[in-house]
Amino acid sequence: MTMTWVIVAAVVVLLFIVLSRSGRPPHNIDLDTATEGDLTRLLMGGHKIDAIKVYRRLHDVDLKTAKEAVERLAAKLPGPTRT
Repeated sequence: MTMTWVIVAAVVVLLFIVLSRSGRPPHNIDLDTATEGDLTRLLMGGHKIDAIKVYRRLHDVDLKTAKEAVERLAAKLPGPTRT
């Protein structure tokens, strides 16, 4: 009976790991409907790549322009993006 519980626990842990890496953003912001406020929250939370994606959608710019703009914004904000 004890071995059964070990197997069940292992399966639950594996499912948790797989589902947590499903490609969803870790911050519960829908990248397709994000706003400027969401962009700031992403930067404050250290999610620079998602912030670049949001910036590109909001401003219809290329990757390089979005990256440079987000880095300028991040430099002005306190938090994990400043390091």
